[in-house]
Amino acid sequence: MKSFLLTLALGLSLFFPWSVLAWDDCPFDETECTGECGAFIDTDNDGICDRSQPAPEDRAVSTSLVNTEDEISLATTVATEDLISGTDLKTMTVAEVAEVYGIDAKAYAEALGDYLNSKVKSTDAFQILKDNYGLEPSAAKDIAVGLQTGVPFVPVEDEVTELKHVYDMVPIFGVLVFFYVLTHILSKKNKITIATHRKIWNILLTLTFLASGLLGILLVIRINFGISIPLPFNMLYWHVEAGIAMTAISIFHIIWHWPWYRGLVR
Repeated sequence: MKSFLLTLALGLSLFFPWSVLAWDDCPFDETECTGECGAFIDTDNDGICDRSQPAPEDRAVSTSLVNTEDEISLATTVATEDLISGTDLKTMTVAEVAEVYGIDAKAYAEALGDYLNSKVKSTDAFQILKDNYGLEPSAAKDIAVGLQTGVPFVPVEDEVTELKHVYDMVPIFGVLVFFYVLTHILSKKNKITIATHRKIWNILLTLTFLASGLLGILLVIRINFGISIPLPFNMLYWHVEAGIAMTAISIFHIIWHWPWYRGLVR
C-alpha cells in the first residue's frame, strides 16, 4: 500500500508540478522573495520564488494594465496642457482661463498670486501679469493643470527667479545727469554752443515723451479694447523707463526756465 501511494505521488508530481499550485501563495506573505526558505521554488529560473509572485501569464496582464494606465495618464496630461495655446492665453483674463480648465477662478487667482508673490484678481488680464511680473504662459498653464488634477504645481528650485520688474530709476537719472553736466561744461568752454547744448536735450525730451506717450496709448488700447499689437519687447516696462527719462530731462528743462516759471507763479 505504501509503495502504491508513493508511486501515485510521484506520478502526480510529473503530471501536476508543484510549481503550478505554488504561484503567489507564500505562507509568509512575501513578495519578490529571493530564497533562504525551505519552500523556495523557482521553475521559471528568474531568481525569485514562485510562491512570492504571480504566474507568468498574470504578470503579463498586470504589466499591460500598468502600461495602459500610464499611457492614458500621459495622454490626459498632454490633452489637458493643450487646451489653450500660450498666444491665446495672453489675450484672456484669469477667470476665462479658469473656465477653460474647469477650475474655480478665485482659487486660480490665489494660486497665481502665491506664485507671483502678489495679489491677483480673477479679472486681471494675463498680458498685464506678464508685463508686470514676468508670468510666462507655460507657468500659468502648469498652475491651472495642478488645480485641475489636484497635484499642486511646484516650480523647479533652479528656475525660481524674481518675477517682478525692477525699474531702473536711479541708473537712468545718474546717466542723464552725468551727460547733462558734460554738455553743460562743453558749452561753457565753448566746445559746443549753448544752443547746441539745449538742442540736444530738447530732442531727447521730445523722443522720451513720444516713446512714453505712444507706448501708453498702446497699453490703453490693449486693456480697454483687447487689441494686442505684438512688439518684440515689454511695452509696460519701456513705457515706465521712457517716463523716468522724460521726467529727468523735464527737470533740466524747468531749471533752464526757472525765472519764467517763478514769475508765472507770482
